[in-house]
Amino acid sequence: MAQMVKLLIVYNKVWSYRERIFDLINEHFDLTVAFTDPQFLNKEFSFKTIYTPGKWRGPFFIHDKSLKSLCAGYDAVLALYEVRCISIMRLGLIFNRKYSLTYWGIGVSASYANRFDENKRWDKLRYFFGKKAESIVFYSDYPVEKYVKAGFERNMLFVANNTTNVSTPLNNDVKKESFLFVGTLYKQKGIEILLSAYGALKDIPREDLPVLNIVGEGPERQFIEQWIHENKMENKVYLHGAIYDVDVLKSFYEKSIVCISPNQAGLSVLTTMGYATAFVTEKNAITGGEIFNIKDMYNGIIYEGGVDELKEKLTWIINNKQKVIDMGRAAKEHYDQNRTPQLMADSLMEAVNYALKIKNNA
Repeated sequence: MAQMVKLLIVYNKVWSYRERIFDLINEHFDLTVAFTDPQFLNKEFSFKTIYTPGKWRGPFFIHDKSLKSLCAGYDAVLALYEVRCISIMRLGLIFNRKYSLTYWGIGVSASYANRFDENKRWDKLRYFFGKKAESIVFYSDYPVEKYVKAGFERNMLFVANNTTNVSTPLNNDVKKESFLFVGTLYKQKGIEILLSAYGALKDIPREDLPVLNIVGEGPERQFIEQWIHENKMENKVYLHGAIYDVDVLKSFYEKSIVCISPNQAGLSVLTTMGYATAFVTEKNAITGGEIFNIKDMYNGIIYEGGVDELKEKLTWIINNKQKVIDMGRAAKEHYDQNRTPQLMADSLMEAVNYALKIKNNA
């Protein structure tokens, strides 16, 4: 029996939404995940892990110990494609390395401060380091053409569409009759916009106004509590705090008409789709490419932006509830056909296998 390829994934955290992806990869590779966050030190996984601490020095992250000797013990390395992680970027510069190198990331700028591909200043640096790898995997199709125009060979570019694992099966007998927000309570996500739009729904009889469930914890909690009190919304807006139990989270999605996130459309887009619920966000929302999964008015809703526009959309949703529920079913179909963890794992393994082939034939 052939020995399994030893694969090292150089990452920051063993995120819960990545664990299923890594489990699937571990079925085909002898997998070790290197992480930098100590909170995962005492957790057990089906795959091996190794703690590789480091420090932020200004805008750059540098591992405490060189990754050179660690990576040398593996056949293939799949590493975070983040130019600010200097020690990871250096891997491609190692002369005569034996292992194949695959970078994995968004491929363009994306943050709370910069919209998707808005900041171009790091592009040349990304291209420089990217060309030192045997393959690159992106979270979406968007960067592929951009990189080809920058001189990359199309064959070395792969797409592992970003996704999350959802708890199944769904209870389709639960009535969808509430609104939902899920995520860390940061101001940048537009929670104030959501509350203002919700509070402005004066034309909707109070008894017909869907409850707004807010699931999350963060800096805006006090503001939300104060807003609820000042607007006498104690029986309409419920702040549940952070919930990590996937089955409890599933129960919130099952009873929600929509999940609303005005200014951010990240992995919550895929979670929402996986739970057969339509996602509502503005067209310029912060995203890592996940917003491209939404087809407006088919499997979700994208609006121009601002309180007034969101208020209009919420009014339309309340008056066209069944149409929106059907959007959620279309979202679930998109998830099941195109965005399962298995599909993401398959694409990552395809990129690694390509890199191994190129390296072995060099």
